[in-house]
Amino acid sequence: MLDTIDHQIIKLLQINGKTTIKEIANKLNLTTSPIFERIKRLEKEEIIKGYTALVDPKKVDKGQIVFCNISMPNYTDKNIKEFENKVGFMPEVLECYHFAGIVDYQMKVLVKDIDAYNKFLQKISSLPMVRVHSSVVVLRQIKHTTIVPN
Repeated sequence: MLDTIDHQIIKLLQINGKTTIKEIANKLNLTTSPIFERIKRLEKEEIIKGYTALVDPKKVDKGQIVFCNISMPNYTDKNIKEFENKVGFMPEVLECYHFAGIVDYQMKVLVKDIDAYNKFLQKISSLPMVRVHSSVVVLRQIKHTTIVPN
């Protein structure tokens, strides 16, 4: 069970993953030893799953976001596993969600431009177990965060 201090540590690390143990200890009026032990426990329990750098996609020539909705006409365990495995190896797919309803999956795809998305669409459409239901092109991003609220 997480206590208030655990939540504060998580919040500080989500805001800046490079925050040092000393800085966290100072902000929480604690010594570094308990902060270190708590962070190690949070990592061991996979509450903190890792650390990463957040990159501006436009500055690395990947400025187009498209949501791709997939249907699976032949909805079998084999097809589900195969599709999910293949998606796991597609670098353009940032996120993929399995839904209940008309659309079986929604993928958040990040590419350079619409031409690159068209190539991605050809690749995903070639999978025999899927049908591309629709694509939604993002005009501009209003909010993006990786912070999980307390």
